[in-house]
Amino acid sequence: MQQFFSNLSRRSRVAFALGALAIVGITGGAAWWLGHPDYGVLFRDLKDADAAEITTALGQMQVPYRITDGGHSILVPGDAVYDTRMKLVSQGVPKGGSVGFELFKDSDYGVTEFAQRVNFQRALQGELERTIDAMDEVSSSRVHLTIRRDDLFAHDGDASKASVSIAIKPGKHVDARQVVGVQRLVASAVEGLTSDAVVVLDGNGTVLSAHAVDGSGFAADDRMDEQSHLELQLRQKVSTLLHRALANDDFTVSVDVRLNYDHVKQVRERLIAQGKDGNGLLVREKTGSSGKSADDSDPDRLKPGSSSTDREVEYAHGREQEEIVQAPGRIERISVGIVVPDAMPSGELSKLSDVVSAGLGLDPNRGDKVDIASIAPPVTLANDKPHVASANGSSAETSSVDDTDGAQQARGDAMRVSRMPTWAYLALGAGAFLLVALWMAFSTRPRPRRLTAPEREEALQRLRQWISTAEVKS
Repeated sequence: MQQFFSNLSRRSRVAFALGALAIVGITGGAAWWLGHPDYGVLFRDLKDADAAEITTALGQMQVPYRITDGGHSILVPGDAVYDTRMKLVSQGVPKGGSVGFELFKDSDYGVTEFAQRVNFQRALQGELERTIDAMDEVSSSRVHLTIRRDDLFAHDGDASKASVSIAIKPGKHVDARQVVGVQRLVASAVEGLTSDAVVVLDGNGTVLSAHAVDGSGFAADDRMDEQSHLELQLRQKVSTLLHRALANDDFTVSVDVRLNYDHVKQVRERLIAQGKDGNGLLVREKTGSSGKSADDSDPDRLKPGSSSTDREVEYAHGREQEEIVQAPGRIERISVGIVVPDAMPSGELSKLSDVVSAGLGLDPNRGDKVDIASIAPPVTLANDKPHVASANGSSAETSSVDDTDGAQQARGDAMRVSRMPTWAYLALGAGAFLLVALWMAFSTRPRPRRLTAPEREEALQRLRQWISTAEVKS
């Protein structure tokens, strides 16, 4: 080994030492990386109570963990994230900081009725809080219930009430639909509670449930979304029919749908005629006669014209009761407006109107109508769209699109690089170091000295002599 090093030049020794250092560095980095596995997020956005509960459970399970993000995130080894999470969930960890129906798990039998009622209310509030906290936009919530008591001293005006306070995550938003969903969730869980009696607040004390639900139980945003969705469906149907009929897209369609959200309930009741004469079924008939006797000594002898007969008849009739409930959101009227090219004759317009009416199922008795107008398009003298030419003859719009694509591609490459694991960075660094060392070793090798003109002439003469000597011998 010593002879091997002695035969090497000084620069070769330096290159060999650098290569050995690179190998040792790569080996040490790989050993360090294997001894320090990557950690994955077990839970994030935790409350202090939940974080303390999770860390206690991880300590009992002897699972290594790290606490980051100011105590709001807990990390565990990456290969144990899902397994640990499933074990914690099976143990009911975290409980979310609220007490649910597990409150009755170890309850005493000697608890009074009042205490049982209070515990039930606490458990119900806790279960509702857990359900609301499961929403992506909600970080935490509080539910307060006032449940009506069904006893002799309760008044008819004492209805159940509820209030919900929601802490929304930064950058998130709770829309009207979600507020209505929270109201209906709480109202469905409490007996005798209606959605109108549930007040929803945000963390700043702003009422989110104000005017969220009307008397029909629909939110204003739900009305607009339902109407827009229905108009879009009808417009697509009309466009499909016109595309088949006109063989092009040179037309314009507008659909207006009027919906009725009134909740109407009708009760009708009528008698059903029965029997041969329609008077009904005979239930009971009673006949009796009375009169005055002519001689008190002979009661059986009646005076002429002094007798009377009574007859009572009772009939039973059938009864038919019909209850009709019209649900909110029914269609009240549909109006369709269509503009087609000027070249269509009036007869074709009438046929097209009939086809559209049949395709949409319009009802003239309801007030539905279709108006088709044949209008010539305006004459365009110049292109309205601005076109700015660049120096190379291409448009500015195209160049801006290319720049945008290039920027997006550069961002994508940067994201892919940033997602590389730690060992990849170590390998790249070691490889770059080794390449630099090899380049230095070969670039600093002594180059042969160039011959001068007399030396070249002398070498040429020797070469000629060797050639001539070889020819003579041959």
